[in-house]
Amino acid sequence: MHPLEQTLIRVRQLSPYLKPQLGIPSGTEWRTVADLAPGSAQLETLITATEAYLNTRAPAIVASAILQNYQWPLITTAMAYFLIDRRVPDISAANTLTGYDNERKASRLALLSSRFATLPTDLAANHPDATVLPDTTALRSALRSHIEAHLGMLINHLCIRLGCKPRGLWLNVADCCAGTLVWLMQAHNPSITLSQIEAEITALLRERSSPLNSRQIGLIQLRYGGHCRIVHDRATCCYWYKTDGGDYCATCPHRTSADRRQQLLAHIVHDAQAQATVEEVLV
Repeated sequence: MHPLEQTLIRVRQLSPYLKPQLGIPSGTEWRTVADLAPGSAQLETLITATEAYLNTRAPAIVASAILQNYQWPLITTAMAYFLIDRRVPDISAANTLTGYDNERKASRLALLSSRFATLPTDLAANHPDATVLPDTTALRSALRSHIEAHLGMLINHLCIRLGCKPRGLWLNVADCCAGTLVWLMQAHNPSITLSQIEAEITALLRERSSPLNSRQIGLIQLRYGGHCRIVHDRATCCYWYKTDGGDYCATCPHRTSADRRQQLLAHIVHDAQAQATVEEVLV
């Protein structure tokens, strides 16, 4: 079995929301970054569908929403491979396809080839598809560079077509990277500490020359009884509140800090009580 297939099994076990696949997929719902170039029919369809969904034509909001949808399967796939097995698949624009569930929503990533970067200690380091890097710092840098190069193309397309500024869009990318790290590091290792997550976020995102470098990204640690949860303190909005029947989500930056903590704590209490109920039934 190919090393990326081995990791893929563990990635899919980590969360049902992670749906990467290897090889050329079937179907017509797949898009490349080039398909979303300014003036393309695919980009115009995305813009129209997003405007209708969010009830707005504000360029910055529409561009952010399109980017948020596109980047999610790309970033979560790359991060999962990196965190689980210290492997970084080739997520370059030329080697990926993004699968859309409808005119607006992306949920899947296909890796067209099985190239990957890894460490000398990896048992798959001698595989012909492997590029061996000297250490974790170099591997993390490769991950960052892949994300910047791929999503930089889409950000450029959106800025040209919609006339928005790139800095706000890059903050969306940094937010997604940080949020994915917080989520997957806890899913992979429930005993992970706040300082360990902070260190990983700093190492990946706080590179001085990187467009992902932002001090607006933070973490919230909440405790209830014996339960502890670390949550990404988002700097950007998902705009759910603009949809029909939508509202501000629990981590929405439009909420006050105190309101966010209260909302998140309520979720922890609910989950803890539900778990206690399950345990009582099992006993």
